[in-house]
Amino acid sequence: MKLTAEQIQANWEIFLDNIKVHIPGNRGEQLTNFYKRYEERIILMPAAHKKEYHSAFPGGYVDHVNRVVRCALKQYELWKEEGCSLSKNFFNFS
Repeated sequence: MKLTAEQIQANWEIFLDNIKVHIPGNRGEQLTNFYKRYEERIILMPAAHKKEYHSAFPGGYVDHVNRVVRCALKQYELWKEEGCSLSKNFFNFS
């Protein structure tokens, strides 16, 4: 797969927006600051170092993360529609 410069830029904006929307407070600010500090590297970084692996193309890391977030949000909505408990305690996160 090959992304255009426009797709890479659009993915980057989605990536930063996902942090803003889904990771509130200081944690989100810290992540945003980190990613912006290394933006030039991260925006073009592949998700894998070997070309045989998935998302091993320029912009692959951000593209991959965006797809994972999109799928997780869809799964969350599906579970909610099915009446599953979505409380933090249900998942036993600490």
